[in-house]
Amino acid sequence: MGSLTVKVNGRAYPIVCGDGEEQHLEYLAEFVDKKVQDLSESVGNASEGQLLMMASLLIADDLSQAYETIEKLREDAETGDNSASEEAWAEKIEAIAQKLESA
Repeated sequence: MGSLTVKVNGRAYPIVCGDGEEQHLEYLAEFVDKKVQDLSESVGNASEGQLLMMASLLIADDLSQAYETIEKLREDAETGDNSASEEAWAEKIEAIAQKLESA
């Protein structure tokens, strides 16, 4: 079993994880920390708990939108909606990826 300590908003959190998952968890913690820092700058005076909750909700919203888009693409594929060319599909997938990266 692996373990690591991540920092979010300047606070250390010890995490236990599966062997080999440490690097991925560090990446995720950096993602959350960036979201919290962005919120902290825009919201101003908020408690740590409020910042973490707002960041969680924003990340969940981004993920929900990505799932909805993926589901729509699957439905289009299953119903034979071939109106989108391969290039259009690639553009949609790229837009989802960019949204997730910038979230």
